[in-house]
Amino acid sequence: RYARAVVLFRKEKNLKAFQREIDQLIRMDPGNPYFYELKGQFLLEAGQASRAVPSLRNAVKLAPNSGLIRILLAHALLTANQPRLIDEAVTQLRRAVVRENTSPEGYRLLAMAYGRKGLTGQASLASAYQYLYQGKLKFAKEQAKRAQTKFREGTPNWVKADDILKFQPPKIR
Repeated sequence: RYARAVVLFRKEKNLKAFQREIDQLIRMDPGNPYFYELKGQFLLEAGQASRAVPSLRNAVKLAPNSGLIRILLAHALLTANQPRLIDEAVTQLRRAVVRENTSPEGYRLLAMAYGRKGLTGQASLASAYQYLYQGKLKFAKEQAKRAQTKFREGTPNWVKADDILKFQPPKIR
């Protein structure tokens, strides 16, 4: 049934049939976070971010230690483009990057959320981490330098930006 739901969405592009299948799976096993995650992911991919949010909230509730599901929920929250959801997206992303601390996508979305809140220093710092974990050190340092100008010297965020500025990749012999 799970495979059939995926095929209905991916191959046949039949969102209604997919929803019937995934809803049947959820009724059979309402404690399975991955069924809610799949439903939310496919609704998000189908351009229905607002409809994806409740399923992804359920998935996070059932799997609170999954940073990846939190990142997906935050993606839906931001894509829904409702200002009242931005704080929730920030909260989800901050929790997610604790577990998925090298996730460029988590930091990219966090930068976007902070940008929408007008928190340019935090947005630049999150972008610096995104680029760092993508292996784009030049861009990471540019963003870290920009972030540092928004924080008082010696504060935790200033130090984080300074750490990125001072970072040198290990020499390979």
